[in-house]
Amino acid sequence: MSESNPPSEQENNLSIEERKLLLAERELSLKEQELRANINLKTREVWFTSPVLIGIASAVFGLLGTGVGAALQGYANIRLERQKFEFLLIQTSLEPSAEGDSNDDRQEAARQLIFLVDSGIIQSLDAEKIKQLAEEPENLPTFSQAPSWWNFLEQSGSGRNSDVPSNRSGPAR
Repeated sequence: MSESNPPSEQENNLSIEERKLLLAERELSLKEQELRANINLKTREVWFTSPVLIGIASAVFGLLGTGVGAALQGYANIRLERQKFEFLLIQTSLEPSAEGDSNDDRQEAARQLIFLVDSGIIQSLDAEKIKQLAEEPENLPTFSQAPSWWNFLEQSGSGRNSDVPSNRSGPAR
């Protein structure tokens, strides 16, 4: 039986020295990895918190919002102008002629309205209802006088200084 000799003190010191060296190398490697991770994290944070990036993003979203708003406003304005144009055509059709023959005027107005609907000129207003009204010319309204609400606006002084007396005859204020 052989006895194993215990390691000498020099061998113990060497192995302890080697272990300390290996441990120091591992710690250094871990610190390098931690430093790289921190640098990567900091560079990512810099991009997201950069005042330049925030300013550019705000400008882009502002331009997009303005563009969408302008497009929607333009579309709404076009629809409104189309409706005004169609109403003007209908109003012109319903105005009586200078001769004053009411029955012939209504027949002509009905023909004009049916033409406007059939040709597709009237699109945004209720074309079917207009066509239905035009089929009975005696029920068509005329625009021989200003609408009744116009008289109300004139009498109420809307759009004028109410202290200024009116030249029109109307109810006393």
